[in-house]
Amino acid sequence: MPRFSGVIPPVVSPMLAPDQLDSAAVSAIVEHLISGGVSGLFVLGTTGEGPSLTYQMRYEMVELTCKAANGRIPVFVGVTDTCLAESIALSEHAARCHATAIVAAAPFYFEVPQRNLESWFSDLATASPLPLMLYNMPSCVGIVMSPEIVDSLSHHPNIIGIKDSGGDMGYFESLCKRHGGREDFLIFMGPEDRLAEAVALGAAGGVCGGANLLPLAYTSLYKAACRGDHAVVAECNDVIQRVFEFVYRDDDGQMKLIPGLKRAMHEVGLCRPIVAPPLSLVTDLHASRICKALPEFTATPELRFST
Repeated sequence: MPRFSGVIPPVVSPMLAPDQLDSAAVSAIVEHLISGGVSGLFVLGTTGEGPSLTYQMRYEMVELTCKAANGRIPVFVGVTDTCLAESIALSEHAARCHATAIVAAAPFYFEVPQRNLESWFSDLATASPLPLMLYNMPSCVGIVMSPEIVDSLSHHPNIIGIKDSGGDMGYFESLCKRHGGREDFLIFMGPEDRLAEAVALGAAGGVCGGANLLPLAYTSLYKAACRGDHAVVAECNDVIQRVFEFVYRDDDGQMKLIPGLKRAMHEVGLCRPIVAPPLSLVTDLHASRICKALPEFTATPELRFST
């Protein structure tokens, strides 16, 4: 199994309308990310609004991203669904497009006991022509994958790792202690503000949404964390905290990550700010705060936009 590591951003899905992708923007974003030094691309994840897209848009996003990447870096495809057959069908489409692997969180409508969850992922991994990375995302699917289930699934020959977005560092540390050093099961951090901490615990890398806007800040952070350069880690983390404050949080301090991120990307010419329902555009006040803050993010030459 290839050893994946580094920053693999969850790519935003640029739109001309809530039911229509912007194909030119997909290519532009892929080039922006590759020039920023990312190690892979993760499409149809949470930041990519995967569950809100039509099935046609999901399939098209895979096609467009794989074509734009052209084999230069790995492409991971989110196949999370409430229907196992749909997840398998999308994994087959991803394979035809020459994607590298699939990523799946738990089904999110019916209450699922852990033993059923294990069967779900095992069946998906067995049927998928591409290797599967597990995705622990309790805030969106309403269930935490128990460490015991992760342990069991980690030995499936077609399951290659886990992305943990639960935000519980105790849980994440337990994953690293159980699986650290393994070449056949990799651990990635979801919350981007904890990337350096995750690397110190032995994580292979991070799936950082803010890298859509500032890939160099996140790839610089990852490299600095790997070599133990605390000064650069602190500098990059300062930029990331400003991204949280001005881009992700609205006027009342509530998280509006995807609309805020798309608005910031719109301001630098990467894509339109359009989001799919049930999300909505940022307020005018939030948009103004984003515009005023953007010059600060490019003040440090090493962290400037790569476009």
